[in-house]
Amino acid sequence: MNLNGRVVTWVSLLAVGVIDAVLLAAWGDRADQHGWAVPVAALALNGAVLVRQAWSLRVHARLLRRLDRTLAALRKTMVRDQILADTGTGLLTAADTEAVHDLAVHGAAALLADTPDALAVLLVPQVDELVVAAAAGTDLDGADTGLVGRRLAPPPQLRALMQAGEVLGVGDIAELGVPGLTTTRTALLLPLVVNGRFFGVLCVTAERTLHADLRRALETLRTQAALALDGAALTAELTMRALHDPLTGLANRRLIGERLAQALARTRRNGRHVGVLLVDLNGFKLVNDTLGHEAGDELLRAVAGRLTHCVRLEDTVGRLGGDEFVVVAEDLPDLAAAVRIAERVVEAVGAPIIVEGHRLPASASVGVALSNDASLPDELLRQADLAMYTAKKRRKTGAYHIHEAA
Repeated sequence: MNLNGRVVTWVSLLAVGVIDAVLLAAWGDRADQHGWAVPVAALALNGAVLVRQAWSLRVHARLLRRLDRTLAALRKTMVRDQILADTGTGLLTAADTEAVHDLAVHGAAALLADTPDALAVLLVPQVDELVVAAAAGTDLDGADTGLVGRRLAPPPQLRALMQAGEVLGVGDIAELGVPGLTTTRTALLLPLVVNGRFFGVLCVTAERTLHADLRRALETLRTQAALALDGAALTAELTMRALHDPLTGLANRRLIGERLAQALARTRRNGRHVGVLLVDLNGFKLVNDTLGHEAGDELLRAVAGRLTHCVRLEDTVGRLGGDEFVVVAEDLPDLAAAVRIAERVVEAVGAPIIVEGHRLPASASVGVALSNDASLPDELLRQADLAMYTAKKRRKTGAYHIHEAA
């Protein structure tokens, strides 16, 4: 019953009482002493009805208030469930960890919409610190204008509890180690941990203690975000394995093919060239035979590091297999630029390498192929391979050779 209905009911009961009083007064002017029995009985009966009705109205009002509170709580629960459903759907389709971070904090901010001066931040581990990767909500008393990127240094005991996956309530946010922040606020720390892997912390702060239902919703969001981050990490690992050499971490044949095809497509638009350098180590089999495969693997990793550091940042270094490496150098103005890269490669690989305490003389034979307007990826790799074998035949100690077409 709404307010207008209750008012009408009370007015009606009051009108009945007034009419009874008027009738009783009119009856008293004409009735003798024994004639009062009927109106008094009627008045008593009406009074009992009025009292019972008033009591019922009071009980109904309490029930209605309770029902209103229940409906309000139910509406809040439905809104929270919808926020969790929408956020969960977004997290399932998130492309990378940055997208997961952004969805998690905005989902938390939506859950905190009715909480004054609330803030949600997502902290990611970086060495011994936590870095704010995303934030949403009200700034901390307006004291922060650039929260993302801020570094936090929580106490070791607090960090250990977070890494263990403990949901923590902190009475003073200053305990988190935020530089220059001393305002007392409650903080709920929701670690993002899956199968022992620590992906960060969803931190929610507010001026007052969070309601139990809101905490449960935030914990559900924590689970969704942690699983999404675990899935994103697994996808990144699988992609890494699919496109990179497991021993050296360099691009594998598949990724080299993709990068080479993209580079050739760009050269057709800008009129530049792509250089392919195929690098083969000299005497690698002897290292494997005399020192063992572990020493050979260490040698390959050392060569991979040297190749990565002696080429340009925009160049791609890969391992085709065995002791064969490749460098894809794009945006070259002419053959001379490719030759300079080849010279650096020969010089870098040619310096002695220490493997298991042994000083090994190292050298490489390099084949160079330069693209033209009609070049195809496989064709360039084949040309560089032919040039590499020519270099190996002509000079055993390490040299480069340019394919004749170039």
